[in-house]
Parts: sequence; C-alpha cells; structure tokens
Amino acid sequence: KHKPIWDPSTDCGDYVVATGCNDMLVTGRKKEQKLYYKQTTRPGALKSLNMESMIRKWGGGEVLKRAVRGMLPKNRLRDKRLERLKVFEGEAHPYKLNLVKFEGRTRRVEPEVKTEVLKRNSI
Repeated sequence: KHKPIWDPSTDCGDYVVATGCNDMLVTGRKKEQKLYYKQTTRPGALKSLNMESMIRKWGGGEVLKRAVRGMLPKNRLRDKRLERLKVFEGEAHPYKLNLVKFEGRTRRVEPEVKTEVLKRNSI
C-alpha cells in the first residue's frame, strides 16, 4: 500500500524471501497435534498429516507457505501473490544480490536479525 500505483484489484507487490525454514519453532504441541488435510475428490479419500510428518516429507517451507496461504485474501490474486513467496530450508538462496532501497539508501538484513525474529515470533 506504500506504492503510488497500488490498487486492491491489481497485483503490484514485491518478492519475499524466507530462509532457515528448517529451524522453524512452534509453541505447545502443534508439531504433533496440528493437522493438514488433502482431498483427492474420491469418496472417503480425505487424507491428513500432522505438522511433524509434513516437515519430514516436504520441509518447513511447505508449512510456512500453507500458513501464509491461509492469511491471504481468498480471491483470484491469492495464487499469484503466493508465487512471490520464496522459501528455502537453509540460509543459502539465489537472491542475495537483490538489494532493497528505502529513501535512496541501500539496506541489507543480516541473518542474525532474521533468526532472532523467527525465534521470537513462532507460529
């Protein structure tokens, strides 16, 4: 909403890179109790996975993507916006050369800051 060309019905957003998804912290017993469902359109074919098995099978990035997907508005732009979320299990990613400029100054976010934010704000 900070861009002068912003409109709620158009897609004019930026990319978001999330690193260190394998070190995701959750509170309580969510790893054992939170369930993710999948339907194959066949009768009686509702499958469920808990968070722990989903992290083992697909990684912590898939858990983060599903959490963000639930927070986005349920409209025709949701899938396009979700494509701009790039998740990586480790700290290495191919977007290190992309710099963000605010008010004419270049700003970089150091990895230590990101890990502190992840530890304080658990899912």
